[in-house]
Amino acid sequence: MAAYKNYFSEHPEINTDDRMEIVKRGDRFLIYRNAEPLLTPGGHPFEHKSERLLRMIVTSTLLGPGTISSIFSPLRLFCYQRDILESGTDPFPENWESVIEKDPFVRLKTKGRSGVLPFEPDHPLFNFSFITASSLVLSINELVNVTIRDHDFQDSEVNPFLEIILDSYNDLNVEGKSVLQALSDSHDAGVVLPRGLIAGIITPTEYIHGLLALRIQEPSSTGRIQNELSIAMDYLACVQDPDKVGKTAFALIEEGESDTLEFKSTLRWDIRAGKSNQAIERACLKTVAAFLNTNGGTLLIGVRDDGSIEGIETDKFVNEDKFLLHLWTLIRTCLGRDVSPSILTRLEKSGELTICVVKCSRHSRPVFLRQPGFPEEFFIRLGPASNAMDISEALKYISDHFPKEK
Repeated sequence: MAAYKNYFSEHPEINTDDRMEIVKRGDRFLIYRNAEPLLTPGGHPFEHKSERLLRMIVTSTLLGPGTISSIFSPLRLFCYQRDILESGTDPFPENWESVIEKDPFVRLKTKGRSGVLPFEPDHPLFNFSFITASSLVLSINELVNVTIRDHDFQDSEVNPFLEIILDSYNDLNVEGKSVLQALSDSHDAGVVLPRGLIAGIITPTEYIHGLLALRIQEPSSTGRIQNELSIAMDYLACVQDPDKVGKTAFALIEEGESDTLEFKSTLRWDIRAGKSNQAIERACLKTVAAFLNTNGGTLLIGVRDDGSIEGIETDKFVNEDKFLLHLWTLIRTCLGRDVSPSILTRLEKSGELTICVVKCSRHSRPVFLRQPGFPEEFFIRLGPASNAMDISEALKYISDHFPKEK
């Protein structure tokens, strides 16, 4: 489908000698042309809370007609946003199966590199394609784990990737959705690569390399794509800020365990017994609970006590998505659904092994660990350990450290 391209049969007629100005009304800004509100093809005013975004539209259009007629102009991004997306007729969720079916990265993620890469092993670009695809899979996993944190998915045998991507798309603001659909239609890029770009998970260069590696675009189109990416990222920069994810796992390992850092070899696998063990899960959960109740901290899963890498692969999940889904199911079930905003997770690679970084902020309320088969307990950090408190100690600690609700 090409919803973005098909929308533009017309655009506002703007000449470089038109008098353009931005007027503030309440907490929003409007573009006026020759003393009249500028309207989209659908009859909506150019109105937005960001004066910076409207100035970008005005200055771009006043450069000349060529900038308006381009499929990838700020003016057209805004028109599509106002007339289509803000009218409640977003074509992506309505046609999600078709969108996903045509997504080249979905095929890469679900079928594996060997069955999807367009170059044979003896082709000069095979190594470029293989390395680029491998890197993209790792990067997109970051998008997956952020979405799993923010949404409640069922832990089933079905690969949750497609549902996760839909939820990740729905999380976008209207500007992000407009840019994503423009990227998708203009570059035949599907939804996953544009979503990773918008999230800051992959860079513009990585995005272009992905298009080339999967043979979605040819090298001759690189200049045009670079220009369109510049417009897209500038458009988004006017309305949103990137997230910060903190130190890398490897920098943390160098620091060693402390009152705000702990290593766990596995999430559920008892290495000595050679099977899953709820007590191993509890060890991870009590660390997270203690961080939430004290001053925050970071749990590294897949790292042995001596700082060497075990890797979450030892936990024997089908894939990394299922590992994260299980982790977040444990967190929500045993610590409470409301703790999600205080926890960030991400995956990092060390060769063929993977580390899960669980970054916790101090939570606004006391967090109790309620795990089936175990007693309910309250944990805090004391030095490099997570300690359970008895009832009287816990009551006093909560009274001293958490504000009373009014």
